[in-house]
Order: sequence, then C-alpha cells, then structure tokens
Amino acid sequence: MPKPLLRLLRLEDSTAAERRATVLLAAMFFFSLGSTFLLRPLRDQFGVDQGVDRFVYLYSLTLLATVVCVLPFWWLANRMPSLRFIPIVQHVCAAAFVLLAFGLASTDYDWSRLPWLGEVFWGGFSAINVVIPTLVWIHAVEHFRREQARRLFGLVAVGGTLGAVFGLWFSGWLSGTVKAAPWVSGVGAAVLLEGAFVCYLASLPACRTLSAEADADAGAEPAGSRVAAGGIFAGLRLLVSDGYVRAIGCYMLMIGMLATAFYVAQTELVGEQIAQARKQHTILANMDFWAQSLVLALQLFCTGRLLRRFPPTALLISLPVFSIFGLGAWWLWPTVAAIFAIQVLRRGAQYAFEKPARELLYTPLDLETKHKAKFLFDTFAFRLGDVFGAVLQAELRRHDVGLGGIVVVTIVVALVWIALGFYLGRRRHAAERPAQSSS
Repeated sequence: MPKPLLRLLRLEDSTAAERRATVLLAAMFFFSLGSTFLLRPLRDQFGVDQGVDRFVYLYSLTLLATVVCVLPFWWLANRMPSLRFIPIVQHVCAAAFVLLAFGLASTDYDWSRLPWLGEVFWGGFSAINVVIPTLVWIHAVEHFRREQARRLFGLVAVGGTLGAVFGLWFSGWLSGTVKAAPWVSGVGAAVLLEGAFVCYLASLPACRTLSAEADADAGAEPAGSRVAAGGIFAGLRLLVSDGYVRAIGCYMLMIGMLATAFYVAQTELVGEQIAQARKQHTILANMDFWAQSLVLALQLFCTGRLLRRFPPTALLISLPVFSIFGLGAWWLWPTVAAIFAIQVLRRGAQYAFEKPARELLYTPLDLETKHKAKFLFDTFAFRLGDVFGAVLQAELRRHDVGLGGIVVVTIVVALVWIALGFYLGRRRHAAERPAQSSS
C-alpha cells in the first residue's frame, strides 16, 4: 500500500496484518450498510404512502419485529461460534432481501396490491437494520485487542458511513435517473450483503493472525470458535438495580421520541407537497444521502477534535438543542425544502457529535454491564421511544392541536432530554474522577 495512502488512512504505524484486517473490516461494513441504506428510502416512501395516522401501528410493528428477530439473534450468538453464526445470519438476511424483491415486482409503488408486504417490510427492515451492522462488530471485537481497537475502529466506522452514502446515492440513482422498478433495490441489497460476506471471508486470515498471539498468551480458544456469555434478559436486571443505567435508558427513549417527531413532520410534508411515489422515493434518498455525507465529513474532520476540546456533556446536549432550533424552523417554514435541510443537519449532529459522546456514557460501567445494557438500549429502549413518540404526535393531531402547539409540546420533550444529558454528564464525570485520582 503506498505511503501517502497509509498516512491518509492513519495506518503508517500499523502492522501488515492490522492493515489488511482493518481495510477488509471497513469494506465489510461498507457493503453491510450499503445494503440496508439502499432500501431505507423505499421503506420511508411506504411510510409516506400510509400516512401519519398509521404511525402508531407501524411503530408498534417495529417494536414487535425487533423483539421477534433480535432476541433469537442474540440467543444464537450465545450458543454458536461466530465462524458459523455470522455467515448464516448474513445469508438469511440476503435471502430476505430477495424475497422482498419478488414481492415488490408486483407492486411498483402501489402498496395496496399487497397490503401485508409493506407492513412486513417496515417492521422487518428495522430489525435487520440492527442485526446487520452488529455482525461486523461481533467479528471485529473478537480479533482486535483494546489498544488496536482504539487505533483502528475509527477507520472501520468510516467504512460504514461510506457504505451508507453509497447505498443512498445508489437508491436515488435507481429511482430518479434510471427509473428502475422498486424490486431492483431488493436485488441490489442482497448482492451488496453477499459482498459483505466475501469481505468477511477475506478478512479471516489477517484477523486470525491478530488474535493468535493474544490467544496463545492467555491460553484461550482460537477467536471465532468461542461463544458469547450472558443471558439476553440480563440488561433488564441491570435496569432495575442501577439508577445510572436507568437514566441512560430514559435518554435513549428521548432520542427515539424526538426522532419520530421529525420523521412525522417529514412524512406529512413529503406526502402533502410531492404527489408522485417515485419522486417521494428520490427526494427521501437524496435527503439521507446528504445527511450521511455530512456525517462522513464531520467524522473525518471534526468529531475527534470536538471530543478532545469539549466536555462530553456539551456534545450530549448538542442534538436536543439543535432539535429545538429545528422545531422552530419547521414552525416558521413548513416546507419540504426546510425539513430537508433540518433533517440533514440534525442527523449530521446526531451521528458525528451526540452519538460518540453517548458511547462515552458506558465507560464508567464494567464490561459485563456495558455490553448487556447497551444491547437493551440500542434495540428496545430506542424502539420503545419511537412508539411513545408516534403516540404523542398522533394524539396531538387527533385533538386538532395546531402546528404551534405540536412544536411547543415537542420542545418540552427536548428540554427533558437536555436535563437528562446534564445529569448523565455529571454522573459520568463523578464516576471517572475516583479512577483518575487513584491512577
């Protein structure tokens, strides 16, 4: 690999095995997120077709699908080595995308022809969207030591963001330029996911080289042959017993509730102001494309500097603060162009600023607590927040609350979110101070 490229990728001080494993893991993440983000705008177009009135039902389907799919996923992960588990799950998800393509071949954006297909797609996509990225990190953490992870996982994450950008660009190109039928997106997603499987296979020799020395020193079984430990309901016990963990769960609920408020606004405006389904698909793809492009630029040039320069609390509250400004902009300019800009900037702030700071909330916790609580919050707490947010927005509209009233109530939710951010930031700082003083 040329030296300028190594410097650009920050791999100049890495071993050959580290470079190969990191690049192939980044490629695996690229194809994995490319597959899901290719389908995401089509899922969003189904939401526009159904309308806001059905969002409580649709988000309940999302929560149900998460329970039905993710719990067996973790049950298998606790009983099967990753060398068998990861390929099986990748192929099952790719097969699901092919089946989706068969169903879409008879609809061409007319979801009324197969009413159940859109509902299965909506709920199932949300569950698969949790599962597919997790496969990459299961593979990564089994082979990279902590010091290697700190140096190299950032590049793996950038590979995923590039994949999201590509998938969204490809989706917009298919729907807007090529005028391809929706089923083509299902086939494309399956092909991309099989590309992730090829990268997984190619990465195994380098990953085994990375883990061999550590495994030999520890007298452990080879990486990839071990199975995870811990029950899938362990996070619930932690939630009941630990106030700090409960506060993180509430914080995740607030993220879901505010995200749903903006998603409802986006759905309403796109449905009211853009009539043709294909154009809806294209503009939704373009919206997410520019959002992920902004995330990529911020990750590369701003996130690390801001994490070093500002306390985590400032970044934790950045998204709810920006959401309040976004709600005001929606109130003043209720147009597709305005919600387009708001969603792009808001998602950029979430994934480049708030999410890295959110991950720091887990650092005071021990490893077992960290993993079990994080699984619970990243799946069920966030999806439950979606349901609560959908119920809140639906009730406000059912009682004929005007746009101003909707914005005010949603701002109150954002203020609760800010208060939780301050509380968690102080608790995290207090928890880490004794460790710093003792060291």
